[in-house]
Amino acid sequence: MGILGFIFNLITTFRNYLYDKYILRINRVKDLRVVCVGNITVGGTGKTPAVQYFAEKYKSLGYNVAVVSRGYKGKRKKDPFLVRDNKTIFGTTKEAGDEAYLHSLKLKIPVIVSRNRFEGCLMAKRVLDADLVILDDGFQHRKLWRDKNIVLIDATNPFGYEKLLPDGTLRESVKGLNRADEIIITKSDLVDDLILTNIKERLTIYNKPISMATHGPTKLYGYNGKDMKLDKVRDKNVLIFSALANPHQFEETIKKLNPKEISTIEFSDHHEFNKRDIDKIIAKSNDINADMVICTEKDFVKLKDIYEIPKLHILAIEFNILEDNICWKF
Repeated sequence: MGILGFIFNLITTFRNYLYDKYILRINRVKDLRVVCVGNITVGGTGKTPAVQYFAEKYKSLGYNVAVVSRGYKGKRKKDPFLVRDNKTIFGTTKEAGDEAYLHSLKLKIPVIVSRNRFEGCLMAKRVLDADLVILDDGFQHRKLWRDKNIVLIDATNPFGYEKLLPDGTLRESVKGLNRADEIIITKSDLVDDLILTNIKERLTIYNKPISMATHGPTKLYGYNGKDMKLDKVRDKNVLIFSALANPHQFEETIKKLNPKEISTIEFSDHHEFNKRDIDKIIAKSNDINADMVICTEKDFVKLKDIYEIPKLHILAIEFNILEDNICWKF
């Protein structure tokens, strides 16, 4: 462990100790269930489609559900900010951030962004009469009480290179999994059975229910929203671009669709696209004579109303639990 990682570990461990001993205050919203979907690493676990999965599931169980997110990189004048209610979208991707805005497009439930998640949950309860909130990426946000912590573990990089930030991608020690109520190993279809077995064995020491999930492509669509079958990619010369924490996984997903060739352009996670970026994508597409240009939904929401890219296709990903050991009751 490097010196910066050592210092980061000391800080996060001491902070968790203060919350565990209730020395630091944990705020609770009366008559509101809070289900946190989070992780112990920075990005790449497939959290966005997982949040949408749990929101839909609890809605189907009869709860009045809202999603509360930090709204990472969103630039807004007021906070908390209502991105959408049950009927209308009020915010933009610039105000809400890419993930929260994608939730507002995919879900027909309220979405709130707030740097102070407690204030966001108060809005969900008092303004929208929610009785359950899905907290998007709040496992390390200890200020807010939650009724359930669901932690996602990325099968392709489960433990952040065994190092804390900034040396690796761990947000806190793996021992933080002791706070989890349930663990889901995501992207289980992208690794072999031996790796999955090893991950499960390591997680058993925390004595938590463990489920398995996949993040599989379901369809392609274009600017007009028209669905296309995935086999359209077969034998095509494809250019992909993304602004993801783990762009390699996106590339591996496209490879499974059997294109003839794949070329890639990678941007930093949550990158805000500008005209120079779009010109670069278009130029690369022309240079390689691409048949298709493909991006993720999370990237598409940041450019769909601003820039148009010829031959662009958007890949939709669906989160599915294969081995369901989740306790859906409270």
